[in-house]
Amino acid sequence: MTIPSMPTKDEFRPIILRVLADGQPRSRQEIYRVVADEAGLSPAARSERIASGGLSYQKRIGWACGDLYRAGLLHRPQRAIYQITDDGRTVAARDLKIYTERDQEEWPKWQAYQAELAARRKKRKDETNEKTTVGTGENPLEQLVENVEQFNTETATELRQILQESSPEFFENAVIDLLWKMGYGGTHGEKQHVGKSHDGGIDGVIRQDALGLQNVYVQAKRYADTNSVGRQAIQQFYGALASRGADRGVFITTSTFTEHAKSEARSYRGKIVLIDGIRLTSLMLNYGVGVQRFREFTLYQVDDDYFESDLG
Repeated sequence: MTIPSMPTKDEFRPIILRVLADGQPRSRQEIYRVVADEAGLSPAARSERIASGGLSYQKRIGWACGDLYRAGLLHRPQRAIYQITDDGRTVAARDLKIYTERDQEEWPKWQAYQAELAARRKKRKDETNEKTTVGTGENPLEQLVENVEQFNTETATELRQILQESSPEFFENAVIDLLWKMGYGGTHGEKQHVGKSHDGGIDGVIRQDALGLQNVYVQAKRYADTNSVGRQAIQQFYGALASRGADRGVFITTSTFTEHAKSEARSYRGKIVLIDGIRLTSLMLNYGVGVQRFREFTLYQVDDDYFESDLG
């Protein structure tokens, strides 16, 4: 039966779970086709496009898949491949017509995702000394900036999850690439991925000059959220630095550092810098590592100087 209107993202979620309930992994393109068939989308609905040019139904299905993945109802055995989880089957069995973001709050993984978004927003406000705005939509420019920041916050949060799912070697190379992009290699420096064998607590080295007289040593821990970096790991990293006669090191993790770890790092008087998962992915966005520009907007305002001669 052909439905008269395009389903919302909330209406697409239960349809996605229903078509994936057989447990078979499917590519995003296959999901677009099967879900559109299950929803009974007309040819006109399938050809409808959003302002940026993409197909509306594919965008909504893609957004819905992303939300279900972040809630733990789908998982990705490979990039752009989705498969239902046991929790997803639980929801699919309810035979729902609609499943909202608020409904997804029943799942701890979605709660953690929302908590991270809130933590990132708070961190940004604290760093920029922003004040909470009363009311919404009063200033179109402020609303646009807020929407862009929200989009980038969600991207950074997804990026951290992808890094947690990557191989240790890939993650180690990624953080070395980030520090290099940040300029720590200087003009004539070089970077090296040491690797996990015989690393002695060192995963990478950035030589800041051609002779290697100034080196930055890197330790990278691809930890899950339940595994914070503790004091002992910082002590071991400092020992690895001392054994090389090094005076600076960067310890990077996808998770967090315990208060004892932070205190231990401070005791070394700036020789060890700690970067947690939220700061890491924020830096990756700022320096364009692992992300690409998606879209740019041009805003126009009246050029008062142009009209100045007409005022007198």
